[in-house]
Amino acid sequence: MAHDVFISYSHKDKPTADGACATLEARGIRCWIAPRDVRPGGDWSESIIEAINGARVMVLVFSAHANVSAQIKREVERAVAKGIPIIPLRIEDVLPTKSLEYFLSTSHWLDAFPPPLERHLLYLADVVRQILDGKSGENLRAPAPLPLPIYRRREVMAAGAVATAAFAGLGAWAVLRPGTPPSFVGKWQSKKMDIDPAAVALSTFGPESVPLGDILRTAFHGPKITATLEVSDAGQYSYSASAEDHGTVSLAAGDNLTLTSAVSKKSVTAHVSVSPASIVGGLERVGGQPGDSLMLLDVPNWQAEFAGKPTRGIVGQWRTSLMLVLQIWAGELTVAPDGTYQLKLSRAEKGLFQIADGKWTATPSNGPPDTGSYRFEDRDTVIVVWRIGSITFQRAK
Repeated sequence: MAHDVFISYSHKDKPTADGACATLEARGIRCWIAPRDVRPGGDWSESIIEAINGARVMVLVFSAHANVSAQIKREVERAVAKGIPIIPLRIEDVLPTKSLEYFLSTSHWLDAFPPPLERHLLYLADVVRQILDGKSGENLRAPAPLPLPIYRRREVMAAGAVATAAFAGLGAWAVLRPGTPPSFVGKWQSKKMDIDPAAVALSTFGPESVPLGDILRTAFHGPKITATLEVSDAGQYSYSASAEDHGTVSLAAGDNLTLTSAVSKKSVTAHVSVSPASIVGGLERVGGQPGDSLMLLDVPNWQAEFAGKPTRGIVGQWRTSLMLVLQIWAGELTVAPDGTYQLKLSRAEKGLFQIADGKWTATPSNGPPDTGSYRFEDRDTVIVVWRIGSITFQRAK
């Protein structure tokens, strides 16, 4: 694939590198980034060399990790030898080692701090576009720092002693209150959830297209669904969600297994078969381990594979992996000897979180970006909306 920019980064800075890639490509600037663009089955080193040779600009995500990376030093040396402009995007307040400083001394350095990160990435895109258009990029204005909260501005601090007496009876706290907008930075816990990752498949292909059908959807609408979100000053996020359902299991003639939810009273019936570990393999895709058996639930419009070590028949603990709206959810199905089941679903991801004008973009380290909108009800309550529903988050104490 033809590209304009080669992105060099330490694997420990992948969320930031992915965010830079997403921002550049949103501006129509084609990027090459590993491992996404390494040819399947191709030699890694050869792919890197070819990608650098074919680039017009190198963006170096510079950090303490990149500073000591021998691989990054080799990539920078190659770019310098080819006369390719290098833009170091400094995401930490560290100075380059002498060996890197030698190659980067004439580069156009950009600092990606203080937060929010997204405004620095937008500036990076402007600089890269200028260079690709044959301009120096030096006439661009760097992002202005965010204004200080009103209580930290020098003029307010200087007037504080005089204002105290004048406003004592009027509530001076209202004047000294921070003026910055609400921020996602911090830890959040779900207060209310209304999500349905199966909604897209349901609306497109009908109710029988959803793996585990109404049992899975009950878990996402039941009382045991929760989510947490944490966002750092640098715009990196971690998100986790879990949902549960429980009920009864029955096995009828013809190996037809029925799961009936104790929460929604709805059922799903599928043909069940169990293949012993001796004749199956390659179950890592559903969380399997060596020696696991395969349990297959099969209906005309979907199949669900489970890996586990049953104690008798289907009794035991089974693991699976479900793809729902381009998201992977880990599933754990426990079938007890007394004919009951418990289904647990979970998802965890980390990456880069960007917001602007009521819109958010989450670029996970192991999947495609997701987008949506948000609305702060107050500083400690925010409603996050996207294609699978909405979550009301409350700031964790």
